[in-house]
Amino acid sequence: MDISHLLTPHSQQMESSLVRELLHYSQQSDILSLAGGLPDEAVMPAYPALNLLNDSRQYGASEGEGSLRKSIVSILAERGLVSSADNILVTNGSQQGLDLISRLILDSDSTILTEQPTYLAACQVFKLQGAHVQDVVSDEQGMCITALREAIDKYQPKAVYLIPNFQNPAGHCYSLERRKQIAALLDEKDILLIEDDPYRDLCYENVDLTPITTLIKSAPWLYMGSFSKVLWPGLRVGYTVSCGAFTPHLTKIKQAADLHTNRLGQNMIEYFLESGQYPEHVKKLRVVYKEKCDRMTGALNKYLNGVVEFTPPTGGMFFWVKLPEGVSSMLVLDEALKEKILVLPGVPFFPCKNPLEDSYLRLSFARVSPAEIDRAISILSSVIRRLMP
Repeated sequence: MDISHLLTPHSQQMESSLVRELLHYSQQSDILSLAGGLPDEAVMPAYPALNLLNDSRQYGASEGEGSLRKSIVSILAERGLVSSADNILVTNGSQQGLDLISRLILDSDSTILTEQPTYLAACQVFKLQGAHVQDVVSDEQGMCITALREAIDKYQPKAVYLIPNFQNPAGHCYSLERRKQIAALLDEKDILLIEDDPYRDLCYENVDLTPITTLIKSAPWLYMGSFSKVLWPGLRVGYTVSCGAFTPHLTKIKQAADLHTNRLGQNMIEYFLESGQYPEHVKKLRVVYKEKCDRMTGALNKYLNGVVEFTPPTGGMFFWVKLPEGVSSMLVLDEALKEKILVLPGVPFFPCKNPLEDSYLRLSFARVSPAEIDRAISILSSVIRRLMP
């Protein structure tokens, strides 16, 4: 059946997510997956008993549960971000936050600037609205300020989308100086900042985590967080914080999209936060994931020293690995899968065509054990070396 005449031009052009397409492989018991950004079930706390939770059987407020929004206010205050519960919208993961924001501000006449590379699902959302996504050269300290200024002057963007803490996929963490420079430039140009911060609690070194939002003096901003990487991703609970002008508009779009976020999931998150267990849980996550991060650093140095290039991340879930010249990341995916190792090519993380887009792998250490990391990198080394010209 031909339904093309029923589809919008933007939906017809939309590309599927390679991460989601590969997810079924990661669920096979004989596959060692370094591909998805999936947390480790072994360090997820048990769900609280239903009889301990507030009644969630009835419809709820579009903004989210009031008690959870108050807890989020406290979490934000610890980050230096002063807000009120009235300016917090609880969403179905931070991904829905991106969707709602995109529906609010983007159309076919809009340009949005992103890092190079950047989170591929964000680009999906932006492009679904018909927006032009333009990437900006980034380094290990963040988006390059000179390149950002030039891009703002050239493209007159609606917004700049950033992941300053343990960026997905590159893993880098912005320096404080770079954060200040970006905030000052956005103030100067009066450009909207969309700051995505899902990984900040997974911090393994003493690095700066200051939200760029807190450094902005006059420009508009939107800040997104999530509980998916630190608690239960299956519940899909995230949040969007906005400077006040956006709040009523985002709430109306949320109402139209799905009425409200799952109340049971919100109440489970809130119970865990109120129980006092959350700080110790985060400490445990950092210990467990740091061990895995160190193990992957050691394995890459052991098996691929001098062959690939990488910088060990100071937090988050990902290594961004540059392959030897002439080795295709897409071909590595195919050949490694034959050896029951699943990796993620760097191609979909580049919003614009780039000669280096097929030269990287994003490797996640979060869901595999330290021993499995060593084995996977050993096999991956053999695959890469076979493909070298």
